[in-house]
Amino acid sequence: MGAGRVGLALVLGAGIGCAHLGASRPDKPVLAAGKYAVESIRSRALEGTDQLIEISETGTRLTDATGAEHVLTQRGALILSENGTCRLALAVSVDGEEPGISDRACRWSMEGDRFLLGDATGAGTRTVYAVRRTGERVVLEGMSDVDPQGNVVGDARGERIVLVQRAPEYAGRSVDRTSEGQATREIQEYLHDL
Repeated sequence: MGAGRVGLALVLGAGIGCAHLGASRPDKPVLAAGKYAVESIRSRALEGTDQLIEISETGTRLTDATGAEHVLTQRGALILSENGTCRLALAVSVDGEEPGISDRACRWSMEGDRFLLGDATGAGTRTVYAVRRTGERVVLEGMSDVDPQGNVVGDARGERIVLVQRAPEYAGRSVDRTSEGQATREIQEYLHDL
């Protein structure tokens, strides 16, 4: 994969993690510790631009600055541990080439029906997501970015992560739902080593 395409894939993965507080308390958590497949993710793609890009397992068509069209396909996993640590791993392939892989350690918490996701140190900006369950899917809708003191420092509206929880016995196995078999194998091997 060309350096520009690897950079794009890594920027997409790195852009995940910032959102608004104030939530109601559901009786049982909509999102809890476990292994989730990342079905799709919509995030700000490039620094300095307000453009949102959504990539999914089925592929997303994008046009670059030169007018050339590309297909981005992602495969990923979010692993949430009971102790508040997590890992977000994404493999993003451009036009069927070898995927660029982003593997980020992170911290997470639930405050009512709000999911907070930030860097592994817990000292940086976190993104607050509204959480809702739709069938077997958990949809995280970006609300705002907050600093460690809980002050809103940015707008995360428009960002979204769609998760599908995997049963423990199947969480580490490949489920090839895309035409990007290589990306699927790569992320499964990578996640197995985490």
